[in-house]
Amino acid sequence: MDKRQKVVVIGHGYTSRLGVIRSVAQIGCEIIVIVITGYKRDGKTLNTKKPFDCYSKYVSQVYYSARQDEQGLIQLLLDKCTDQQQKVIIIPDSDFSAAVIDNNQELLKDNFLYPHIHHMSGDVVKWMDKMKQKNLAIEVGLNVASSSVISIKDKHFDIPNNINYPCFTKPLATIVGGKQILKKCCDKNELREILDKAGSIADMQVLVEDFKSIEKEYAVLGFSDGHDAIIPGVIQVLELAHGGHFGVACQGKVMPVDGFEDLIAIFKQYILKIGFVGVFDIDFYQSDGNFYFGELNLRIGGSLYAFTKMGVNLPGMMVKSLMGESITDMKKMITCNTTFVNERMCLDDWYLNYMSTKEYHDIIKSVQISFIKDDEDPVPYKAFKRKFMVLQIKRIVKKLS
Repeated sequence: MDKRQKVVVIGHGYTSRLGVIRSVAQIGCEIIVIVITGYKRDGKTLNTKKPFDCYSKYVSQVYYSARQDEQGLIQLLLDKCTDQQQKVIIIPDSDFSAAVIDNNQELLKDNFLYPHIHHMSGDVVKWMDKMKQKNLAIEVGLNVASSSVISIKDKHFDIPNNINYPCFTKPLATIVGGKQILKKCCDKNELREILDKAGSIADMQVLVEDFKSIEKEYAVLGFSDGHDAIIPGVIQVLELAHGGHFGVACQGKVMPVDGFEDLIAIFKQYILKIGFVGVFDIDFYQSDGNFYFGELNLRIGGSLYAFTKMGVNLPGMMVKSLMGESITDMKKMITCNTTFVNERMCLDDWYLNYMSTKEYHDIIKSVQISFIKDDEDPVPYKAFKRKFMVLQIKRIVKKLS
């Protein structure tokens, strides 16, 4: 009997990890999970509380690594995740884990396979720069919002005089964190306030874009082998999460590419110019009837599992391709519309009072695809429901206090 291919899934969020776990399980892989986690209150001991995805029947081993501990993550991979009989495949599903793998290819290349750009260390990280992304978008003919970059060093910065208000701020590279600074600023004073906030987080560069009134938000997810790019469908964001998960879809709709063909062709050209091998997602939006490029993520997107549920297994394609196997027999196009919910986003929004308990349950029941609930792999959802009950008690106590 052939030995199963080992896959290591690395990331911060349990819903996106779970989607990858279940996707690669479909092609018979053995799955190891590395949870990127924080420290307990003592500041020294890792929080190793078992997250919901690690209850999956498909997970063979779970390890924990500290946030921003690049050396520790690499050592963990080399000490615990290698296999003398095969190269183990790494699937990062966060900017941090993607950057660590990319920056340490020389240490990993003899034992692992992973997403890359021409096998050049640091090239994936370079393309995390949103201004670099926007410049290529302009080159291939995509619309972009005009923007400037403000550098913050030791909490000091200068605001250019050419900023148009209202504007919108975001970190130039999300690997440094700072999603809290995604904000519309109506004037210079509001911009200064958000830049002060950014400076209190870390030294960083902030992208300041002309604010666009967004009519609809979309994403395309795909897989590129460096020579061909597969983009099976389009996701329309129906509702964004409100409670801290900035920019993540709480509810969405998966659609065929019908009506988006010309745009999809440009997105394929875009990713192939970069030369990326792996799963990616591109965010874009509609404003005043025109489509605008938002940003590129050279990693697993948070809504990816919706595609797997529709029969298009992007992580499976990546694993097979990295193994040198054909993917010609895998389904490559979405053929109908389907709605989905990210239960984690709903749970957090509900607990923070962005929705009522009735609204929470109505949303969970109304959609066709759930990211955690799965009849073939039921235990993660059972653990999730227990968490809901605990939070419900806390929520009641909080209201009464």
